[in-house]
Amino acid sequence: MGRLDSYAKAFFGKPEIFAALFNGYLYQGSKVLSPGDLEDEVTTEVYRGTARTRLFLKRERDVLKTLAWKHGKDCAYLLLGLEAQSYHDAAMPLRCMMYDAINYTNQLKNARERRTGQPRRKGRGPVFGNQDVPCRLGPVVTLVIALTDDPWTECRELHDLLDMPGDPVLRDRIANYRLNLVTPGTMTEEEILSYGDELGAVLLAARNANDKKAFLEAAKTHAVFRSLPFDTASLINEMVHLNIKFDQEDKKENIDMTQKTISFKEYFLQEGLKKGRRQGLRKGREKGLKQGLRQGLRQGLSQGREEGREEGREEGREEGRAEGQQRGVIFTLMKLGKPTEEICNWLMETFSLTEQQAKQEIVEYQASLKSKEETVTTPL
Repeated sequence: MGRLDSYAKAFFGKPEIFAALFNGYLYQGSKVLSPGDLEDEVTTEVYRGTARTRLFLKRERDVLKTLAWKHGKDCAYLLLGLEAQSYHDAAMPLRCMMYDAINYTNQLKNARERRTGQPRRKGRGPVFGNQDVPCRLGPVVTLVIALTDDPWTECRELHDLLDMPGDPVLRDRIANYRLNLVTPGTMTEEEILSYGDELGAVLLAARNANDKKAFLEAAKTHAVFRSLPFDTASLINEMVHLNIKFDQEDKKENIDMTQKTISFKEYFLQEGLKKGRRQGLRKGREKGLKQGLRQGLRQGLSQGREEGREEGREEGREEGRAEGQQRGVIFTLMKLGKPTEEICNWLMETFSLTEQQAKQEIVEYQASLKSKEETVTTPL
């Protein structure tokens, strides 16, 4: 779990924030749900199948609370779940549907055990037996809040995930599941502030999560940022990437974010420095590349010439050695009185020469001998 997820769970787990979020989404800000009526529930949803199927499912919610809800003469037991998303997840409708389904299944199991006093066994009839009073499960409402500044572009309902048929009649018969979704990136400031001061500050921060300049303007404009608890300030710091270093004193009292965040002058100074460094780095690389190319070219030419000379000397030595060996064979065979044709065959087999090359070597050797004889007989 990242720091943002950890801060978000702690923040939205507070009863007053949880109630404010649901009141804002369900009742346009009217205080219908009371924080004092909320009770924390275990956030791990677990489903265990029978011993025969051995099915086991486990899912972890961010926040789950129960509420004994009264509306007029009606009274109901509600379960309210919350998922804080720092990214858009296309499978969110399926995830939330699974959370709710596991919870309903466990409610069903618990209700049966309470009414019968023992686990249901195979062949014992329906889950609740043949009793006159029907069992009713507590409704589950799962709310998703996107802690991002852009509109939700992924699936908003189960049908969006399915390869749906073109037949409208069949389509209407396929069960659907729709998300309850709060997207600060598409809300107006007036709508956000109707959720309350502390929650409104977090929603405004989420609305400007990737635009530090816009956040600084919002922090300067709205009083909701003047006095925030440490955990709320920490969540905003993580969402907007403010890089504020809190000290121990900050944990003891509310924090004025306008005093902790950098000023506009400092912001633009930092942005200018970053831009200048990027431009300087790019120009430095270009200049260094040109200098390196010139220097490398000079070094390469010098090294290439030296290597060429050395390769030439070595090649000359190799050719001299080969020529000496060939003429040594010719000299020996001629001394033995071998005919020219046999000497030619020896050269071809020993030095892998063609017939023309072998004959040329014999001719050149004979010419060199004749030249030496003329040099000896010529008077001085």
